[in-house]
Amino acid sequence: MKRLLLCLPVLLLLSGCGSWSFSLPFLGGGDEPEPAGTPPEKTEPAPSYVVSPQAEAYLAEALQYWTDSGECTDPEKAAALLDRAVAADPLDPAPYLLRSLALSDLGYMNEAFDDATKAIRLSPTAEAYATRGLICLKQHHPEGARRDFDYAMKVNPDEPLIYVYRAAGAFLEGRNSDACTDLERACSLGRCHSWNTAKAEKLCR
Repeated sequence: MKRLLLCLPVLLLLSGCGSWSFSLPFLGGGDEPEPAGTPPEKTEPAPSYVVSPQAEAYLAEALQYWTDSGECTDPEKAAALLDRAVAADPLDPAPYLLRSLALSDLGYMNEAFDDATKAIRLSPTAEAYATRGLICLKQHHPEGARRDFDYAMKVNPDEPLIYVYRAAGAFLEGRNSDACTDLERACSLGRCHSWNTAKAEKLCR
């Protein structure tokens, strides 16, 4: 179990954003906020939204603080830039979603949850629901996490982040077989880093 806890931060590194920057068990807490509503069974791609060039510039600068493996090297600076992106274009969901990950790295779990919820309200994508599920896990709310993962599945069951994040919850609950199944599924959908790491660390076969 100790080795599993040490490996989980590595397993949860994304290919583009967010990481677990603290050791388990998770930090955070408080009452679980209400969900942002039930998503549709399946959604068509949203109409293209023209993002403010200024917001795009802040977003691009913030992304430079994430490594290719997904480690956020300076979540405080990233969050500050994402604050500016939100101010420049409050209708763009991307800065809220990224800021939720940066804030969770800093331990501001309630604020991270709120940002993920704002992103969902602006664009209820599977990635947004999966990200809020991750925040729920960090807040010690496994039921909320399962609910959001289920929502994400209804929107788009082919989003690999669902399975990467859901695997984290399964590992924490001791359901290693379920976790490995999810990581393998994520790999089949194009995100293999966590699956390969789990195999290398002999958490999965």
